[in-house]
Amino acid sequence: MRKIIQCVFLVVFTLSLGLLISGIIRKMLLEKQINEKIAILPSFSFITLAKHDFHSSEIKKGPVLIVRFHRECEHCQYEISQILKSDIPDLISKTLLISSDHPDSISKFLKQFNYSDYPSIIALADTSGSFCNIFGKDIVPSNYIYNKELKLVKILLGEVKTETIRKYLQISE
Repeated sequence: MRKIIQCVFLVVFTLSLGLLISGIIRKMLLEKQINEKIAILPSFSFITLAKHDFHSSEIKKGPVLIVRFHRECEHCQYEISQILKSDIPDLISKTLLISSDHPDSISKFLKQFNYSDYPSIIALADTSGSFCNIFGKDIVPSNYIYNKELKLVKILLGEVKTETIRKYLQISE
């Protein structure tokens, strides 16, 4: 009886370990696929706050900073306020502020930061929820920095200081 229990335990353990390893491999392959897809600014389309389509093909040159945020996230609020207080909008061709909120909610949120004073900043609504499918992450805030040739320089997940963003912008020059 004891040998049967040991065999059952060994089989269950082996199957569990196999499932765990296959899950890890699948996740690594998916991440590699997404990283290859976003290595150059990917094709995407989101809605502007004026409710017009904005396509990534409208961006002809970089550097570009993409900031994924949510209006209720304190880290996002802080990071956006710091970006707008810094010289980053002047260093960048385009800064895309993307949220899954409704365009009216995004507009109301961003007005407190006077974002419309910066011509290089475009606020976008991801009403279809496609950001995660394109970029592979649904973490807020998250930052994607692209260089002048629109090649990915760095992905920064979570709240980051403007000095860190500036550092990767300088690397991209």
